Amino acid sequence: MRIPSLLDLETEQHAVVDLPFHGSHVITGAPGSGKTVMAVYRAWALATAGRDVTLLTRSQPLRQYLAQIAPDLTEALRVTTYHSWVRGFWRGRFGTDPPQTDDEGWCYDWIDMQRDCVLGEVRSTAHLVIDEGQNLPVGFYRLCRVLGVGVTVFADENQRIGDEESSVSEICRCLGVQADPLVLRENRRNSREIAMLASEFRTKDRDEVLVPTRAGRTPTVLKVPSLGYLLTGISRYFSAHPERSIGIVCRSTRLLRDVQRGLTDLGLAKHTQAYVYGDPHRNTVDFTSRPIRIVSTASMKGMEFDSVFVPDLDAYTEDSTSVEARLRLLVLCTRAREDLHFAHRGPHEPAILSNIPESLLARHTG
Repeated sequence: MRIPSLLDLETEQHAVVDLPFHGSHVITGAPGSGKTVMAVYRAWALATAGRDVTLLTRSQPLRQYLAQIAPDLTEALRVTTYHSWVRGFWRGRFGTDPPQTDDEGWCYDWIDMQRDCVLGEVRSTAHLVIDEGQNLPVGFYRLCRVLGVGVTVFADENQRIGDEESSVSEICRCLGVQADPLVLRENRRNSREIAMLASEFRTKDRDEVLVPTRAGRTPTVLKVPSLGYLLTGISRYFSAHPERSIGIVCRSTRLLRDVQRGLTDLGLAKHTQAYVYGDPHRNTVDFTSRPIRIVSTASMKGMEFDSVFVPDLDAYTEDSTSVEARLRLLVLCTRAREDLHFAHRGPHEPAILSNIPESLLARHTG
């Protein structure tokens, strides 16, 4: 990600930086509209004003991403995950883990937590800036209001593909936000061709998204004989474009490891890194080095790459008309700034892309 300077921010972006430092606020925008950039700037502005601010996100790789993309801005504030903040806050106030509703410890009993905070008269002067806020549960936002925590939320309902989701209207209602959300309308990430393909998968507000004017290459779908054939092509692409960051997005951890192993065999080990939750050898991504990054669909939220390769289009077998399937492809497409490449090995192109017109998607056989 390229962070613009404060002087380079546009009018709608300055409106985010200039929001009052008290109370809660909600900002929406389509993929590529700069929500993550503005989350960093909003947190920086609050920290500069002396507020106790934490920049919060849902996933560990996105936390690492936020902490690294703008070190000059983020060194003055905490960057952490939603789970780490909830657990740290609860242990600091009650000396125990927060009450949970599952054995794995990922789902919290928000009703019990609200009751304990009300009875204990627990309050907080903290301010949270939340990126990808649509993927946090409504109970979390209700708890923030009980605590008196100020919250600035960046969210997009068209990217609700997680297990715990909140709509923008639910977030506003839970936080007591009366004003209409600020809207970031301009796509600052994708080329026109990528944005037009992505718009085919939007489920709402298609007419409200501004199509970027920057031209690029038409996204491609390639029928390949093997994974090795594709990885050889990626290796050649990297050799031709060493200045570009490359994201390889896989649906399964098994394929992710196979891709990393294949690129290592091709001599690209020192240029490649992968993220797998819970894997001690793949739990850190340095976004300032090793430009080939292999991530799962669960870890891709909020990230962007110059070029994106999807090696397993055959794995997208769900109903191509379902909201979940369409939103997943929307998020996937919009990770790419310049180039977007899908690959499949089956005899027929998967249905999820079969109805896309030729003008938006170039088709090739390897």
